[in-house]
Amino acid sequence: MDQATRDLFARTGPPLRPNGERKLAHNVFMQVTWGLLGAAALGQLFLLVWLDVMS
Repeated sequence: MDQATRDLFARTGPPLRPNGERKLAHNVFMQVTWGLLGAAALGQLFLLVWLDVMS
């Protein structure tokens, strides 16, 4: 990585709130995405247990 790229990365940090928290954590799209991912994981766990018990 050249010096110009390192300087650019040093000047452009991730967007933070005044308390130091990342702004992306409160993005509605990210909250919905993580919610759907969690629901899919719970659904797969339920199906795994249910199909194991039924067989």
